[in-house]
Amino acid sequence: MRPSRSLLPLLLLLPLASASLEDVKDVQLSVHNDNVSDLQRNNFVPGSSKKLTEHLLGQHNMNAPPDGILDVHYEMELVHILGIDELKQTMTALVYVDEKWQDPSLSWNPEEFGGLTKTWLPMHRIWLPDIIIFNMLHHEDLLSKVRAPAMIYANGTVECSHPAVYTVSCEINIKHFPLDDQRCSLEIASWAYNEEKIRLHAHIEHSLEHYSPNEEWRLLNVTVHEQDYEHEGILVSEIRYDISVRRKPLFYMVTLTFPSYVMCAISVVGLYARFSTTGEREERFTLGVTAILTMAVLSLVVSEKVPHSSTSVPLLVAYFLFNMVVVSLAAMMTGLVMRVHRMGRHGDEPPRWALSLFLLTPRSHKDVRGNCWQTTFGDQLIFEQKCVENGGTASRKVQLLEAFVRKLIDVCENTQNELDDVGHEDVRRTVRMRHEANGFVRISERLDWIFMLFFLVLVTVPVVVLFALM
Repeated sequence: MRPSRSLLPLLLLLPLASASLEDVKDVQLSVHNDNVSDLQRNNFVPGSSKKLTEHLLGQHNMNAPPDGILDVHYEMELVHILGIDELKQTMTALVYVDEKWQDPSLSWNPEEFGGLTKTWLPMHRIWLPDIIIFNMLHHEDLLSKVRAPAMIYANGTVECSHPAVYTVSCEINIKHFPLDDQRCSLEIASWAYNEEKIRLHAHIEHSLEHYSPNEEWRLLNVTVHEQDYEHEGILVSEIRYDISVRRKPLFYMVTLTFPSYVMCAISVVGLYARFSTTGEREERFTLGVTAILTMAVLSLVVSEKVPHSSTSVPLLVAYFLFNMVVVSLAAMMTGLVMRVHRMGRHGDEPPRWALSLFLLTPRSHKDVRGNCWQTTFGDQLIFEQKCVENGGTASRKVQLLEAFVRKLIDVCENTQNELDDVGHEDVRRTVRMRHEANGFVRISERLDWIFMLFFLVLVTVPVVVLFALM
């Protein structure tokens, strides 16, 4: 019988399935053979690690230091500057500490323990040197709740590594705040052992390998010095890590310096702007006092940030005090300008040398239109008067007098009409023009420009210098 058409696909897939099963067996066998080769290559002996740990803890005394002079290789890697507190004068930093020394009581023969060349032992079960940071105020061991082991090599080399957060005392120099550079030191030494027992050797191969920048402080450099330090009459070996940083002043320049400059500039312009011609400008003093109070408030904000020191004044506080003095002088000079302005209210004129001193020329104050009308009317009045006197008979004189009176009435009516046509605005304009032409008023205007430019330059130069030093 011939097979049905539905079985033909199954018959065709049987060779492929058998081939795939053989491939899977080959892969499993190859992986097993690789693992076996790795075990053979490592020469793994079951129980050798336990045997080695028991051997080392049996021959090692955690209370006894190694014999002779112990050379401790110390390396501190700076990871991150958490912050600098100017008021408390402290620096907090995250570091990785690596210590290496040699302890003969923790050495072994690798051939006796399955070829093991290194192992790990708990830190609390072995002897550790009492190396601390002398100027430390607070210490937080990040592995205090973790069973962190120490790495032990067959030749007796012990390596202990751990991360920690240290808060150290640091002398803060606020003279150039916020354009200041600070240097904080970490003084590392043994507390009890002198240099005849423990000698420290610094390593800086990986001191900045994992460093992450701080938002406020820019790291300049890290220097390491090996020196001797006398502690309670004992000369000990010491390592000093000097961390130099520079403040990023953008925050203080934008939030304090620039607003202070804008306030001072607006105050100076407001004090000497020609917004009034009457001489009654007492509101200038109010503006000046407001600016001075604003400077005082900003200086209080800065004083809360920096240490309360009497040795030096911070640069930013000195800048605010300078602005207060400048605005105060500008307000006082406004009184002088107002005094000169008032001297010309009643039409008094200054001497020629005063006008020449401010590069001004005298002006004429004659009202041309009024003088011409007064001359024409006077000439006509004299002419009519002579005609009446020389008129001859009485009737002729009466006629001439009547004509003169009618002309006088016409002239008065025309004058009234002209005054009505002029209006109050023209009268005020004319009075203002006469007032502005006064010599004392022109001198006060020139003083306004001189003082405004002078004090604007005086408050602009310091802020430009501060931004240039950023």
